[in-house]
Amino acid sequence: MSEILSTVTNLELRESNPDGSEGAGLSHTAEGMFLLHCLEMAGAGEPRGGVTIVHDLSDHGERYRGLGARLTEDDWALALPDMRGHGRSEGPRGHSWGIKEPVRDIDSVQDHVAYRLPDHPKVIIGVGLGGLYALAYAQAHPDRVQALVLVGAMLQPTFPVAAKPGGLKGLFKKPTPIDQADLDWSPDQISSDASAQSAWTGDPLVHRKVSRHVAERVVAEAAEVRRHAASMTVPTLALHGSDDTIASVDAVRGIERAGLELRVLDGRRHDLLHEAGAKSLYDDIAHWIDGVCPR
Repeated sequence: MSEILSTVTNLELRESNPDGSEGAGLSHTAEGMFLLHCLEMAGAGEPRGGVTIVHDLSDHGERYRGLGARLTEDDWALALPDMRGHGRSEGPRGHSWGIKEPVRDIDSVQDHVAYRLPDHPKVIIGVGLGGLYALAYAQAHPDRVQALVLVGAMLQPTFPVAAKPGGLKGLFKKPTPIDQADLDWSPDQISSDASAQSAWTGDPLVHRKVSRHVAERVVAEAAEVRRHAASMTVPTLALHGSDDTIASVDAVRGIERAGLELRVLDGRRHDLLHEAGAKSLYDDIAHWIDGVCPR
């Protein structure tokens, strides 16, 4: 396919309860603002299936157009959502109500993809913290994922916790789950490529925030996801940079099961899809998907 068609879908999703389960109300504002922004890409012909890319903490879906364009060449239709609290989607920046909430939202995206491609294979690519969410989704819905790709997956994440107010302010303002801390990630931890570093720091939609709830609840819940990972049967490709100081490759190595292939890339840092030589990695991902989901 030479022509790439793109569109934006605004998925109206339910609010979450503090435990991450679905709430009763709708979280759009009275002015009709959307909740979940989802960029979609496809070639001009009939797609062979759907690929959903789940971005990293503080990131947004549009930054993965490069990989999306490569996969459209192989006739895949792409969904690149902005998760809650990220990009153009609603919600406090860097916040989720535990792992259960993003798992629900990925399922809503998959419902949307399946509506257009009901009998086609579905692939999920999870990046960074999105890798943890993608892995949790595949555990909850193994029948809805034919292949899983984890890129620099944060399976044992650690984040700074928002400081409690001090002095008089501390007497009147109690800590809340949506209090924000600044991520302590530096541009050179993200990528060794100077242009990728500049793009990350200069992108107004990359907020570099994390809520108290994510720093405490999601970190604790990740252990349960890791515990169940060894019993999964979904074919999985895990890609990790040897110089990644944000996500531990040891957490991925700790998952020993059939159907999981780990590739550690020398000299690469956390954001492999925006590293030097990323285009060759796009090809590697495309070829692996072809092997699992042949035409």
